[in-house]
Amino acid sequence: RVTTWFGLKYAAAPVGDLRFAAPRAVEQSGTYSRGQMVDATSQGVICVHGFPGWRLTNTTVLPIGKEDCLLLDVQAPANPKSSKLPVMVQIHGGGYAQGNSEFYPGYALVNASEGNMIYVTMQYRLSAYGFLGGAEVKRHGAANAGLLDQRLALEWIQRHISAFGGDPDQVTIIGGSAGGSSVSLHLTMYGGVQNPPFRAAIAEYPWWQSLHDDDIVEIQYRDLLDAAGCTNITCLRGLSEDDLAQAQENSLTAGYAAGHYGWGDFYYGPYVDGVIIQDLPSNDFKRGHFSKASRTQEQVPLMTNHDGYEGFNYRDKNISTMQDVVTGFESLFPTATPSFFKRLFELYPASNYNSSFFQSAGIFGDYIIDCPTYYMATAASDYVPVWKMIFDAGTQLHGADKDFLFNTSFGGMCLLPLWLCP
Repeated sequence: RVTTWFGLKYAAAPVGDLRFAAPRAVEQSGTYSRGQMVDATSQGVICVHGFPGWRLTNTTVLPIGKEDCLLLDVQAPANPKSSKLPVMVQIHGGGYAQGNSEFYPGYALVNASEGNMIYVTMQYRLSAYGFLGGAEVKRHGAANAGLLDQRLALEWIQRHISAFGGDPDQVTIIGGSAGGSSVSLHLTMYGGVQNPPFRAAIAEYPWWQSLHDDDIVEIQYRDLLDAAGCTNITCLRGLSEDDLAQAQENSLTAGYAAGHYGWGDFYYGPYVDGVIIQDLPSNDFKRGHFSKASRTQEQVPLMTNHDGYEGFNYRDKNISTMQDVVTGFESLFPTATPSFFKRLFELYPASNYNSSFFQSAGIFGDYIIDCPTYYMATAASDYVPVWKMIFDAGTQLHGADKDFLFNTSFGGMCLLPLWLCP
């Protein structure tokens, strides 16, 4: 009852000079011509993943994924009720480091719509491939290339979704975790341009990890250069696919060992570059610097949510003392003073929790998702219609509502392969 087109290219392969650069629309790549037949019967390759150092203790992980991965899937009802159906576009999560277009399959959702919607999922460059920073990357590549991939996919949908029976004026973007924060960033991108390539946004449990400044992203860049045995971006672009993938893994391991990021955090991710991301999202929403109107309506409504126990899967289960809690947060708050932690423990007293682990999980969940979600909803509601939900059904863990929305067995458990889950 659902027709699926798998692995549709929306961009040229991001290799060679396009590695760490802005994506190039597939129509400009010279690879495809109008009317050309494309095989869309099987799932395409996934993007190269990056596994954080805190998942790799006593574990050997081989790099997975390929670079020529800028693909999307389209799912439409076999018996549509209209020739111009509303479209839901999913931006997958995974800490900006893992995930693919099959993370949140839309079969059940399209079936439940009874012929009344189209569902699209996209892939984008992950980890260092999509979010490498530094002065040289800005000069000779593109900052936040993974977000630019997502934007280009949305523009492809605007141009072509009508061929699948979709209405480009009725596109809603949705994402969970890193996908949810991506949705937030598409609202604030370029300082909040109006008439974005969507008309509504759903940011589910958005993962608002720290958006690093120039100093931190320069360290990340140097980590990758060192791991690759390179001295500049030209050398990185000349590496084989396998060598760069291994260098990325080595940089993630080295960065964790050096304390550049900590347990539960993901090293490479979106950062404030001054153009694509001009400020912290909290500041942009507060000042009204986000997309508030689309081409067809005066306001872009926003829906957001978080789950009951967001931090549980992202704290080390070995935490047992107050000092463990402090140590676990030192990489997230590198400039924090003893007075900061004194105030933190006044707000989150140990007596409110069964153990130091649950205390740490409570703090982390509020820091990374709960409080930012509340702040975004509150600030945006001064300008556009906003709905906010706390999801307390199922496991109540990070992503728990996906079972109910997509009829999957995800259950809010760890998103990574089983051997890497805490």
